[in-house]
Amino acid sequence: MIYSIVMERNNFLYKIKIKIKINMRNMNKNLKMMRILFFMTFCIISLNGYSQFSINAEIRPRYEFRDGYKTLSDETRHSANIVNQRSRLNLESKSENLNFRISIQDIRTWGESSVKSDVASTFLNEAWAELNLNANMSLKLGRQVLKYDDQRILSATNWNNVGTSHDLVLLKIEKESFKTHIGFAYNNDKEKNFESFYPVKYYKTLNYIWLYKKFNDNFEVSLIDVLDGNQKDSSDYVIYGRNTIGSNVLYKMKNIGLNISGNFYYQSGKDLTGKDIQAYFYSAKLVKKFGNKLSGILGIDYYSGSDGLDTTNTKINTFNKLYGAGHKYAGSMDYFTNTYSQTKNGGLSDIFLGIKYTLNEKLYFDGSIHYLSLANNVIDPSYTGADLRALDKNLGTEIDLSFAYSLTKEVKFNFGYSMMLATESMEVIKGGDSEKIANWAFIMITIKPKLFSN
Repeated sequence: MIYSIVMERNNFLYKIKIKIKINMRNMNKNLKMMRILFFMTFCIISLNGYSQFSINAEIRPRYEFRDGYKTLSDETRHSANIVNQRSRLNLESKSENLNFRISIQDIRTWGESSVKSDVASTFLNEAWAELNLNANMSLKLGRQVLKYDDQRILSATNWNNVGTSHDLVLLKIEKESFKTHIGFAYNNDKEKNFESFYPVKYYKTLNYIWLYKKFNDNFEVSLIDVLDGNQKDSSDYVIYGRNTIGSNVLYKMKNIGLNISGNFYYQSGKDLTGKDIQAYFYSAKLVKKFGNKLSGILGIDYYSGSDGLDTTNTKINTFNKLYGAGHKYAGSMDYFTNTYSQTKNGGLSDIFLGIKYTLNEKLYFDGSIHYLSLANNVIDPSYTGADLRALDKNLGTEIDLSFAYSLTKEVKFNFGYSMMLATESMEVIKGGDSEKIANWAFIMITIKPKLFSN
């Protein structure tokens, strides 16, 4: 299907010209895209009288060299070169009583399909409407992106080309220094008259409340409580609830250029199998400015883990970060985007040191080093003695370097290189050969043109 939309603005009236060429043999593949196109067209036609309307796009190709990305390499594996691309078309409108946003995206790896094949990969990233009930309260409904605080628990996961979106109802109460968000979602895989097993590997229900208070220019605190429910395997109605509650604190000492931040989360309830959960996470970070261009970072992230040597413990003590950011933490090579499953339930400790140097408004450099280790005992499978023995907790050291250059407001280049110096324990956890240095590099171009704005 080939289509185009031409908009002409004349006294706030919009004319839409649409060209559609349909391959009848692939009608089923085109129907979904046609519905989206017609819905967008309807929204545009209905814009007469709106105060603000804009159309913008994003084209983001990213080349990656992978030789130890996410997992260790060995002599039987060869490095990979791939190019992924995310393309988005975003429509936004704002008025006194109603805001809405529609975002359509296409995700693909260059060469994954034949040039003549008709493979549908376009879907909705966002589609929501926000009703402004009064000056301080609004109701937001539909498919939307959630990101709070440092995005530990709820994140947009922007590095991931697909991103993370949620279908939910969100009540927002916001004043100058105090904000409250209350969200609710309930999922099903299709229309049905009676509840049945939910086969999608995602939560069945999501409920959360976020409270934020800014006391002054130097001190702010937030509290979030997330209750997500996962359906018991093969059950039509049993849902296991998992509760994650925590607080985020930021204190700015502007007189000496120092920011202190930290958070703590406690997790309880039941996991997918019905086992009791008792886990926690904490982090602390110092950011010190040295003049206007250079800043240093020192911090620790700690995800609790289960003790593999304690054979009597029936609880889950490994913290699960829910729907939070992966690439943003624990090193750029994404060895531990999910500390629950990727550490054999041992949890993770990440002690990191970094610098950021801003040459000018267009160019900056980031560098960091991460010392990664297990938070708790993981059984050493190679030990053949009568008793159990744990692995050495030291997993390795990762070094990350990155540059960013803004050619214009619409065009940005990102470059990065990372190296993993792994230990034998990492080899047991992830597989591969720990004696071979793992490497990863990328070049990414982000182009965000504004196509229309009134």
